[in-house]
Amino acid sequence: MPDNSSPQWRIETEYVQSCSCAYGCPCNFNALPTYGNCEALLAYRVREGNFGDTKLDGITFAWGLWWPKAIHMGDGIGKLYVDKKASPEQVKAIEEITSGKHGGGVFTVFPSTLKSTLPTEITKIDFHYEPYDAWFIVEGAGEVRSQHIANPVTGDKMEGEVVLPGGIGFKRGTVTSVDWHWMAEDISLKHEKKNGHMSIATFTNEGCIA
Repeated sequence: MPDNSSPQWRIETEYVQSCSCAYGCPCNFNALPTYGNCEALLAYRVREGNFGDTKLDGITFAWGLWWPKAIHMGDGIGKLYVDKKASPEQVKAIEEITSGKHGGGVFTVFPSTLKSTLPTEITKIDFHYEPYDAWFIVEGAGEVRSQHIANPVTGDKMEGEVVLPGGIGFKRGTVTSVDWHWMAEDISLKHEKKNGHMSIATFTNEGCIA
């Protein structure tokens, strides 16, 4: 939970998630990751928001995350990317939100499981939100391409959602197939046809509220 001195903040976001698990991601249901460890590249575009007096409307940021086992077992590595259109004050605000010091559900939980936070990188981030066919590119670092899950026999597109009333990262999100990669220092990841989620998610000091 945030301490009493934390600035009041709120962000309504378009959220695109990739991870290394099979479709649906067992981590959403308190199970262990499909392949033994967790890897993810996430991105958010703020539709409307603020951190204290700093407006964050239109800011895009991404978060690369890696853990050697399940997230709650710790020893993870994280790196924040902020789109170069952000002002220094806006970059600082996003760093504060993702620091774990000011509440915000996933923005508190994930930092508490990291052993290392790599320096923030300011770079170009292209971001396109759709409920299933979303994508984003973090220049020089990684890319996520999402699409409908295809029926392996007929090729028909499948649509489905995960509903998590107590979710810390989103409350309701589509389930998609993602191809993605991420590179940062000693990390080099590449995945095909793994789990993705798209959501409109809102966060405050009190957590993920919608």
